Amino acid sequence: MKILIDPFLIISLCLTPVMITLNPQPSWAQRESIETTIQQLSEQAKTQTEQRQSEKAIETWQRILELALQYDKKSLQAFALVGLGLNYQELKQPSKALEYYQEALPIAQQAGDRRVVGAALNNIGAAYQNLGQYQQALDYYERALPITQEVDQLADIAKNLNNIGEIHSLNGQKGNALQYYQEALFIAQKSGDPLLEQEIRNNIAEIGN
Repeated sequence: MKILIDPFLIISLCLTPVMITLNPQPSWAQRESIETTIQQLSEQAKTQTEQRQSEKAIETWQRILELALQYDKKSLQAFALVGLGLNYQELKQPSKALEYYQEALPIAQQAGDRRVVGAALNNIGAAYQNLGQYQQALDYYERALPITQEVDQLADIAKNLNNIGEIHSLNGQKGNALQYYQEALFIAQKSGDPLLEQEIRNNIAEIGN
């Protein structure tokens, strides 16, 4: 079985220009320079994370985090913290990943960024699952689900449902697991993500083994 964490921020940071508010008010040229720097760092972090260059990615996310703190940009700060968590999870350090996800969650809530909140909750669940703390994992997955449904990002919903199914499978509740997997598969098919669809099919196949 495979836990599906939510790396949405990797794409979001690179497709959406990052607007920041500085105090005192900078010149137009200064704003353009800072935004360009953040965008370039975000592209670099995206590539490093996708290529599983986790140590390098962590350095880049740390630089983004420093800029977010310097200019008091809460949403960017939450993005960076989740990015750090993703890479520590890739390095098989779920406790460290959990620390970053838990730090990101209240900041994302304060910023009002519901998609980051949903991702942080789902990824906290994944970290707890990796630590073998299945009830805590299920609690966070279930907290994430209505938020991901509200935001209506199909791939995120499918990942969330898949992860709930995994906990039921690990707890020996095969019927419940299959129900969540099948719902996840249906949504994954609608999302147009063939890799996600295949990962969920693999989980369904394991139920019958």
